[in-house]
Amino acid sequence: MTIQAQILDELRTLREETRAGIILVTHDLAVVADIADRVVVMYSGRVVEQGTLDELFYDPQHPYTWGLLGSITRIDRDSSQRLPAIAGLPPSLLHTPQGCHFRPRCPHAFAQCTEDPALLARIPGNAEHVDRCWLELEQKRKLRVVGDQIGLASPEPVIA
Repeated sequence: MTIQAQILDELRTLREETRAGIILVTHDLAVVADIADRVVVMYSGRVVEQGTLDELFYDPQHPYTWGLLGSITRIDRDSSQRLPAIAGLPPSLLHTPQGCHFRPRCPHAFAQCTEDPALLARIPGNAEHVDRCWLELEQKRKLRVVGDQIGLASPEPVIA
């Protein structure tokens, strides 16, 4: 952790001194929260959601993003409980699922998910936040809440 903090400090210094953008590829959402301004979430080789740090952490729109956020270690959680995992396995990049690539692992998949969702701005008045999910905005905001936090509700996907 000490080395990671030093590297992140160095990256911040370089960014400020050079005014350059930095692209980090990571699964560590703590790093993302610490350094990012904008976030792109990818699944199975494609962008599934993109927006500002605050949008992605506080108003995420794609179920894969919910699963990632739900699996973050938090100090306000019971440490004796296992972290929630996203059910299933990632697909082969050689044989991706028809439609939404996350569909086989998504507990909220429905018939339309067999069609390929476009990467679109789906929040009225916010053209910068885009996602690839067929669920309606209010459905997303209801379904992503598990207990009192963001996550995936079901341990098993509905559609295989």
